[in-house]
Amino acid sequence: MVLDPQQDDEYTSAHGIPMTEEAFGQLIQTESPYRYELIGGIAYNMTGSSPKHSALSSRIDLLLSEQLGRRGPCHTHRDQYVAIPDRPPVVPDVVLTCDRGDWDDDEYAKPFKIRSPLIVVEVLSPSTEAYDRNEKFARYQRCSTLEVYILVSQMARYVEVYRKSSGWRQEVFTGMQLIHLEQLDLELSLAEIYDGILKEA
Repeated sequence: MVLDPQQDDEYTSAHGIPMTEEAFGQLIQTESPYRYELIGGIAYNMTGSSPKHSALSSRIDLLLSEQLGRRGPCHTHRDQYVAIPDRPPVVPDVVLTCDRGDWDDDEYAKPFKIRSPLIVVEVLSPSTEAYDRNEKFARYQRCSTLEVYILVSQMARYVEVYRKSSGWRQEVFTGMQLIHLEQLDLELSLAEIYDGILKEA
């Protein structure tokens, strides 16, 4: 099926519609409040999440951006497509890039897609957890710039970190532990991530 992104209702959601990669590429070229991912030949609307999911994504974005500061080439983004070599693009909950071409108006690709993800964060949801752990993770690994992949639980203070430098070996952080990201000397405290979001926190 080919979906016309210029239809009368340009904001109509295409959730659950079978389509080719070419049609998917056309769909996401148009400015829209929706964010889609192509999974098994089906376009899914990934927009919207639970309040807890949204709060965790916002908190991690804030913690990282505060440490990065306002100057320099490194920035965090939310709800933006990441270009995947030879695969359909995906939308992470939080992505950190240090490529000026992913920020500068005169350099980034149009339609906008982040080309050089360094750190990617996904907050796990029951409906998408298997996808985040498997196919989506495999797509991210096709990006030569990716150094760290982080999975964050909504249910407990539980974060998994996968680093290219260790062959993508799983590291588990719980309770009050501190995650150190040596790429930019960043730190993520589980206490700060979950503060006020989980009942136990």
